Amino acid sequence: MRVLWAIPVTALLAVVLLPLNDGFYLTWINFDPQGEGQQWEWRYNREVMRNTSGYLYGHLLALVTGAWLAHRHRYPVALAIAAGIGTAMAAAAYLTAHALGGERLRVGGDGQVLWEPAVVGGVQHGPLLAAFPLHALLGVGLGVLLADRLGSRRARTVAVVVLTIGWSVVSVAGLMQVGRIDFPGVLLWVIPPLAAATAIGMASLSLGGGENSPAFVGDWGDTASSALVIGLAAWTAVAIGRPASDVRTVRRYGRSRTHRRSPSRRVR
Repeated sequence: MRVLWAIPVTALLAVVLLPLNDGFYLTWINFDPQGEGQQWEWRYNREVMRNTSGYLYGHLLALVTGAWLAHRHRYPVALAIAAGIGTAMAAAAYLTAHALGGERLRVGGDGQVLWEPAVVGGVQHGPLLAAFPLHALLGVGLGVLLADRLGSRRARTVAVVVLTIGWSVVSVAGLMQVGRIDFPGVLLWVIPPLAAATAIGMASLSLGGGENSPAFVGDWGDTASSALVIGLAAWTAVAIGRPASDVRTVRRYGRSRTHRRSPSRRVR
């Protein structure tokens, strides 16, 4: 099966994006962490980012893979393959990120250990991994719905580039949330990549970094994780349900109104 390429690419994404994840805190949150509290926050953010490396862009890859399947298989077959490949991609992402992450102690200048796993919470991997097959199924539905507008290779390329840019902006915005979200909460329920990024960001930055000592300031991404699964499932149900109804209509009544035969040319 050609689609199997998506599995090693998912693992490769986790490896390639690891340096960006390692430097995310210093680039976007705090370029000069001071005191034990901020050192704690920096360290924990780095560990969470390493253990979820490749997740967000893996979701994007799953979405594109689903759309790719929609153009190469009959609709029910594409959905079945998308569910399977999405699950395999989730496994590849988790295993690779888990191997790259890990709990590594770091000793500060005063000789104190700044990392103690028992003190902090954990990432909710379940919702983030469930998003892989859901995105793949969503991609199949969107691939069918937008088939006419994305018929040419140029249109598909432009769509992928624009989607990647938007995905990147939304992901950075979600990953930067510290303690509480800085945008309307309803957006978590309607923009899945924002919910996924916020779930990771809140999981790593709910340990607020005061200068003297760390403090718990957030919900560890619980709200965003719930919004991700429920919102994404709703979008997926809508996207795959409409093409399915169109297929049933065509089977029952023949060609639909959108597939009228072109008028025959007159013979002169």
